[in-house]
Amino acid sequence: MTGEQANKFSMYSATVNVLKAHLGSTTVIPAFAGAYERFDDLLDEIGVKDKERVSKTSGKVAAKDEAEDSMAMATVIVSSGLVALAKSKNNVQLKDAAHIMESRFRHSRPTEQLNTAKLTYDLAVANKEDLAQFGITSAMLDDLKARIAAYETAVKEVSSGMAERSGARSAVSDLFVQADEVLKDELDRMMQIFRVTDPEFYNDYRSARVIRDLGVRHGKNAAKTPAPGSPN
Repeated sequence: MTGEQANKFSMYSATVNVLKAHLGSTTVIPAFAGAYERFDDLLDEIGVKDKERVSKTSGKVAAKDEAEDSMAMATVIVSSGLVALAKSKNNVQLKDAAHIMESRFRHSRPTEQLNTAKLTYDLAVANKEDLAQFGITSAMLDDLKARIAAYETAVKEVSSGMAERSGARSAVSDLFVQADEVLKDELDRMMQIFRVTDPEFYNDYRSARVIRDLGVRHGKNAAKTPAPGSPN
């Protein structure tokens, strides 16, 4: 949830708690009882869908970061061997192509990182025999290839998770809209009935229908108290 949604959800929960505490009054009016049940169900759905949203990328970003670090280290090592080889042969073209600034590489976009790592691997394979004299073995090249593949997979999984997370976020927003409609168009309006018949219930409900900023203190402006019928 966004911060604004979290604040609103807190108000929703407080409102439901008041309704639960006054079930004796709410059950007297079938339409009110039905609206309350639908509102309560929507809150449950919001909670489930928001957990689903968070889970879409849970662990995937950490796995991508780990794969990135692993690939970067292997790429820089092989690159260093290529640069040393290029210097020994006075091959300016190979030196320029193989040279990598590690800090810049690590701060590049995933696509650029993968392209750089793949180019380094291809250059190393093309100079495989000579690189052996500089400590870059076939096993190291195989390892680099595997790390490139692992990072590429991790990047795709994060991208997929982000897309799914965006879908779940939209679903959460839609549920908030539905909950607002039930709250404002039905519960708030029918609460007017209890202003005289059950003023304690009415006042408790009115107090619960306040959105408070849970993240920031604003003194007197921390909450806005809406009158039922003109709610948050």
